[in-house]
Amino acid sequence: MNRSLHNGGFTLVELLATLAIGALLLAGLAGLVQGSLDDMKGQQAAYYQEQVAAAAREYLRANAAPLAVQAGTPATIVPVTVAQLRTARLLPDSFLDTNSYRQRTCVLVRQPDPVNWPRRFDALVVTSGGDPIGDKDIAAVAAQAGSGAGYIAATAPGTARGTAWQMQTTVYRGVTCTGSPGPALQGTAADAGHLVTSVFHDGAAQQPADYLYRSAVPGRPEVNRMNTALRFGVDALVTAGTSCLNEAGVAVPGIAMDNATRKLLTCGADGNWSQPSSWKDPVDTYATLTALPGSTAGDVRMVTSLSRAFTYDGAGWVALAVDQLGNFNVPGRSSANELWARQHVESEGGIHAKDHINTDRDINVGQDVLVKRNVEVDRDVVVKHMLQSKGVLVDSWLSSPAVSLGLVLAPGAACNYEEMDPEEGKVVIVYPYGTVVMDAAQRPLICGPDNTFRYSNGQYTIN
Repeated sequence: MNRSLHNGGFTLVELLATLAIGALLLAGLAGLVQGSLDDMKGQQAAYYQEQVAAAAREYLRANAAPLAVQAGTPATIVPVTVAQLRTARLLPDSFLDTNSYRQRTCVLVRQPDPVNWPRRFDALVVTSGGDPIGDKDIAAVAAQAGSGAGYIAATAPGTARGTAWQMQTTVYRGVTCTGSPGPALQGTAADAGHLVTSVFHDGAAQQPADYLYRSAVPGRPEVNRMNTALRFGVDALVTAGTSCLNEAGVAVPGIAMDNATRKLLTCGADGNWSQPSSWKDPVDTYATLTALPGSTAGDVRMVTSLSRAFTYDGAGWVALAVDQLGNFNVPGRSSANELWARQHVESEGGIHAKDHINTDRDINVGQDVLVKRNVEVDRDVVVKHMLQSKGVLVDSWLSSPAVSLGLVLAPGAACNYEEMDPEEGKVVIVYPYGTVVMDAAQRPLICGPDNTFRYSNGQYTIN
């Protein structure tokens, strides 16, 4: 019996078809892999460009003064290399001179108007040489390269363009960065396929960056100035008297807001938050002052209804001058050119005057009055107990129920003679005519015309 047998397996045609399909799949897979590699390469180039642009911005800020001198005219372009950015510690030492496309990067700095707008720069961070980035990829790479990033396309090699800007490269052409084989920009097809980032340091091509700078920018005081209220929150709201030490335990100068009173506090050298001034807000009455909570020693407040200031001593409020009752208490000495009292002056000790003490009315003394020199009284002197004096000179008359004479002289003693008085500092008459003294037996003697003391009978003897 004859049988027709069919061999199993692939025929030659089927095998060729399988190989063809496999080849197509491999080609597609290779394309995907290559596309992925190109994407990664573009991302690395974009990241590289972004880092250089950020370093360039810091370089412009830190070196504004010397750059302004170097770029002294609008036509002068100052090249800055990646090596210079590394030296300035704006890029790490391991940062390469070329990006993932083997393109070198150069910063071209220009001062458009050095006379009217000094230290305001227009700069371009440009790449040159290496492998050009194709037009189909370069826009995507630039989009990932950060703020201000753009590119030069093969269709327009003389124009750099970004998302929100476009400019002719004419003024930047012909400048070579150190280490590069030729100019960074030429305006020819050699510029195509390269990245360009605009770094406008408050230049004419864009508005100033609206940031508050921590450090001074030469010639730009406005970048260190706030134009709106500064609000505090979270850790900036603290309690007076609490610690202000930082993580290292150091009292670094700083400011914060009191969470309860909304007063401004400073970090003092003692490591605590405290109010910068001991003078506090005024209050209307003394009662309001004494009822205030949270007062600390040294606080000073004005009571507006009294127009007087008080300080807190840790236990209570003490008047700086006149207190709430109108009293003035000075623990030590008080000095004044003139002192006026509407009622009376009272002293628990002595009252000493180097000059005259004048009064339009009476002087009332509860005990003794001690006078080393003269007492001149235009009217009466009333003494309720005793008047003691080395001498009493009466021009008119002296009335007293009794006069006690303590000076004892002998009959015939001289009187009515001149002598220098050390107290007065001048010559005076001692015991003038009419002076009455006592003898040893307590009998009166009178100074007579012969300038001697005699008894009332005109003799030197009593009989």
